[in-house]
Amino acid sequence: MKTLSWITVGFTYLLMVWGNLVSTTGSGLGCPDWPLCYGTVFPPLQKEVIFEWGHRWIALITAIFILITLMKTIKKPPQDSSKKHAFTILVLLAIQILLGGITVFLQLSILASTIHLLIACLVLAGLISIACSYSDFNYHLNYRALHLLSKTALVGLLIQLALGGLVRHSHAGLACSQFPNCLESFFPIPLTFETSLAFIHRWWGIIMIGVFIHLPLKVFKNSYPLKKLSSFLLVLFILQIILGVTNVLFGLHTHIRATHAALGYALWGLLFYFSLKIGALHKWFI
Repeated sequence: MKTLSWITVGFTYLLMVWGNLVSTTGSGLGCPDWPLCYGTVFPPLQKEVIFEWGHRWIALITAIFILITLMKTIKKPPQDSSKKHAFTILVLLAIQILLGGITVFLQLSILASTIHLLIACLVLAGLISIACSYSDFNYHLNYRALHLLSKTALVGLLIQLALGGLVRHSHAGLACSQFPNCLESFFPIPLTFETSLAFIHRWWGIIMIGVFIHLPLKVFKNSYPLKKLSSFLLVLFILQIILGVTNVLFGLHTHIRATHAALGYALWGLLFYFSLKIGALHKWFI
């Protein structure tokens, strides 16, 4: 089960990255109906169709892996906390499938698409916790100095991912087409929905740098044995900021946008793993 559970985590991450590719390439309505595509399982092989139909097939394969993993986990002893996580993920998975259909029927509703992304992040986190329960995973419950900081980083990063989703789905990526200014000034005027999203997403990310800098500093100060992982998280986050700025300066280049999102999802998964490792989430996941 250890190998299966981590393969499931890998497929879930792949599905999230592929879903972003669908959005980035404008292929979200490549299949105008659901669950079929142009009323068939063998739609015409156009670029948008390949991305969207491929996304649905990857989703199906991932769902099968998730269901097998969850069914095995549900059979664990009643006192095992991973059982309740399995039931929670089942509910989230059902909502996710419904949202996938709603996103098509509502012509890519911004809110539905963003909720779709957030649920995917929660499912990924839950699957990581289940995979850890099948692994030789040592929890360091005495690292209390890091607990609040790691929780703050998790919440802050989830907000940033949500903001990124809103920016992407509302096509607000170039509402602030300069950096560090926005529309020739620090504060965007006129202040529209799109410029507000772009401005908040940009500066929330910069604020979060402080949290990710503080994380390894706290680890090194207290001589905790997670120095490499905490430092790696900081490097990833700084790289993410650089990609975000480059994304704007290069006019939302498809490859940069895709890498920016993929790195964000990886950062979320690693930060959640780190938080589990230090016992910051032991009340819910251990």
